Amino acid sequence: MKILGYGKTDKVDHLVTKEMLDRDSHRKLQKFLEDIEMAIFSANREVMKKAVPELTRESFMAFAVRVAEARARYLKIALELSAIAHPSAEDIARLKAAREANDELLHAFEATKRVIERGYTLLAR
Repeated sequence: MKILGYGKTDKVDHLVTKEMLDRDSHRKLQKFLEDIEMAIFSANREVMKKAVPELTRESFMAFAVRVAEARARYLKIALELSAIAHPSAEDIARLKAAREANDELLHAFEATKRVIERGYTLLAR
């Protein structure tokens, strides 16, 4: 009998712990992982430098203000609609658009912050 969605595989993943490795293998693994991290760092720096050449303190702070404004718009609309017993479809669509704008700007801001924290780009003075 075959059960839909179930398949048997012979592959079994095993986690390799530090204790399972001898000293030389552990050192080689650590070196490999460090090399991978440096490759990722270098790739991100190179790509970010081309894509976002003018990231400054002023542009980052302006971005933060736009995110705050989007959040304020979203909350303002939500509070306005909370006073209406039966908001219209247009009202709900306006609220949804404000939420989506807030969410997208917030995600973009967090990604930008992460790029700075990881050193993929430096803030120009």
